[in-house]
Amino acid sequence: MRYADLSRSLAHNPGARMNPFLSFLMSDAFPGALHPEHCADLRKSGLTDETTRLQRIRSVPPATIGRLLGFDLPSIRSAMLIPFPDPAGGFMDHIRVKIFPPVNDRDGHSIKYLQPKHSGSRLFFPLATLGRVLATNSPVWLVEGEKKALAVAQLGLPAVGFCGIEGWHVGGSRQLLADFGVLRLQDRVVELAIDGDVDTNPNVRRAARRLADALRARGAEPRLVVLPVAA
Repeated sequence: MRYADLSRSLAHNPGARMNPFLSFLMSDAFPGALHPEHCADLRKSGLTDETTRLQRIRSVPPATIGRLLGFDLPSIRSAMLIPFPDPAGGFMDHIRVKIFPPVNDRDGHSIKYLQPKHSGSRLFFPLATLGRVLATNSPVWLVEGEKKALAVAQLGLPAVGFCGIEGWHVGGSRQLLADFGVLRLQDRVVELAIDGDVDTNPNVRRAARRLADALRARGAEPRLVVLPVAA
């Protein structure tokens, strides 16, 4: 199977184990149109329409947002679905959504992305470079943020995304997520692309060091690349 076909092969991940609302949104029965605000957001991030189609990024009908997430936030006006490709084929039963407008948590921090409760952390695999990520030992870019990972992949660089500076491990552990098991890490250069606040936020800096240590423990050669602070 060509990797470009993975985004159309949901049969490899049977819909029976997916959230039924996610299964519908990812099916050919759903038109998959994008809200103009969502299109503008993706293009502002440098993503092409081709990338958006390949990754099956789509707008969520307002009535489905709460059912997809398993909880309701009345202040959400719209949501954009970011599906997670499964490196074995098809898509994972795991998602994130970008919400419009953002909401604030109890500490006043702005939250732009949500996912279903208790869904944990997974790696994000851009389809454009998945073949090189899995089948070669060429340097791989481990990028904080799904959209930034897609932007790196558009440049032709093998890329994998992780969601937030702590999104490479499960809570209470400093071991890499099981998803890293599909990557050839021994003696492989990993360009560790972290948001720019690694220079100013000690918590981010500490998490970045721990990630680098976990990669070295698997035989990889991490190198830090600082990205602009996410907008």
